[in-house]
Amino acid sequence: MRKFKTAAYCRLSNDDVDLQNKNGISDSIANQKLIIENYIKKNSGEFELINTYIDDGISGMTYDRMAFRQMMSDVSDKKINAIIVKDLSRIGREQIETLNLIKKEFVLRNIRFIALTDNYDSFDSSKSDGLSTSVKLLLNDYYCADISKKVRGSQKAKREKGHFIGSYAPYGYIKDPDNKNHLIIDEEAAKNVKRIFNMYISGMGKQAITKKLNKEKILNPTEYKRLILKNNYTNSNKLNGNSYWTYSTINHILNNEVYVGNLVQHKSEVKAYNIHKKVSVPKNEWCIVKNVHSAIISEEDFETVQKMLSTKRRKIDFDENNSKYTGLFFCRECGRRMNKFLSKPRKDGSRYNSFKCGSYSMLGKDICSIHSIREDELDGIVLDEIRKNIKLALDFEACEYIKNRVFKNIKENYNDKIERAKDSLQRCFSKKSLMLKYLAENVISVDDFKQFDIENVKEIKELNRVISEFQEKSRSEEKQIQEYYTWVNNLLKYKDISEVNREIIVNLIDSIYISEDKESENKEIEINFKFKNPLEV
Repeated sequence: MRKFKTAAYCRLSNDDVDLQNKNGISDSIANQKLIIENYIKKNSGEFELINTYIDDGISGMTYDRMAFRQMMSDVSDKKINAIIVKDLSRIGREQIETLNLIKKEFVLRNIRFIALTDNYDSFDSSKSDGLSTSVKLLLNDYYCADISKKVRGSQKAKREKGHFIGSYAPYGYIKDPDNKNHLIIDEEAAKNVKRIFNMYISGMGKQAITKKLNKEKILNPTEYKRLILKNNYTNSNKLNGNSYWTYSTINHILNNEVYVGNLVQHKSEVKAYNIHKKVSVPKNEWCIVKNVHSAIISEEDFETVQKMLSTKRRKIDFDENNSKYTGLFFCRECGRRMNKFLSKPRKDGSRYNSFKCGSYSMLGKDICSIHSIREDELDGIVLDEIRKNIKLALDFEACEYIKNRVFKNIKENYNDKIERAKDSLQRCFSKKSLMLKYLAENVISVDDFKQFDIENVKEIKELNRVISEFQEKSRSEEKQIQEYYTWVNNLLKYKDISEVNREIIVNLIDSIYISEDKESENKEIEINFKFKNPLEV
């Protein structure tokens, strides 16, 4: 008897802690491991424990779990071919996804799946009743919906009482060690919050405050939480690799009521227990409770700042501040948008537009270099590249090459190979019919037929693979033809182009990047067209 290379999988969510199942058996990680290991010991001739995978504190409504992902990776690498859990809810509580995993994914990969206390074994028909499994998963799903409803109700009650229920305290505060739902002042970070408000009240703009904090190398809120408070914290709104203060961070702090002792919560929510994406909540539905913790900023100073913020807001004139390249032109080094600037008047009164890196403009040279380029210079580069592509599109030899190469492959090569494979496939079916006739007439033995059938099935499988492969190649070539003509037609709309405008750029170009060598200040422009020449390597 072969031994199954076995994975023991254990999972415990925060909702499961201190709960017991209907049999009174604890769902703790230690208990799950013990139950699985005892089962493997009793059946040591059948199972070999390869690894134990543990997701502690992770909900069964998501499959984005570190240990689960590692286990499935090991399944793909054929390191394991059996998975044992304490019960079905450990693998997942969402009915449809879990049923699909057990009934399809594991079956296709030939993985033996065992849920001990639910008496389920996918390789034992007496222990894998489909209806029973579906009912149990439905109950798990109902359990999650019920728990979610109770948790939401509990959170709502806590919010209304002025309890802080966030995972991490706002910058300037920490959670009270004696009461995690209460905020206390973090004196070190609070100094920076007070300073930001004072600088703004004294007339310093948000961008100037940002530059000053970065120049002084003061840790921004994300880095402070991560390095000083040792929180496992990430800010999903930050650009990858950016660890500096930004304009939006300063703006958020200046607008945050938490600093006058108020809690503003329920700004976003998940729509359902099995949908994890958050959506914004209308402002009139926010939960605001006043004076629940110590203030860092006085109400007078906060109101002063709010009035200053409201008077500085102004409508931006589109023609003056936006350009034909808006949303398409980026700095290669830091990834930020290139910002448009209008030059100071020259002696003759004329002015010109230029672009500078957004990080450099807002945060200074310590973060990124200027990457400056005049708009008319960029226009010339873009116009030249568009004209080069139009010339290629009009090239007769290129057109003939693509036609001859692609059409010949489709009509003569792939189609012929597909037809030959289909003929061979039909012969396999005909041979099987003939062999069945010989078997019925006792011309061949049952063993002879079985041996033939094994080889015949292999050949059929290989022929189907070959047919699928050539059909995919044929479709790929057809797609290339379509892409080629799309490329040609889009370019030929502008064959008489003499200047670039917003319509042309948006229709032809996906993105433009500028890179700059800090020492030599040499720049390179990379233009990515929406439709590329399929002949390019």
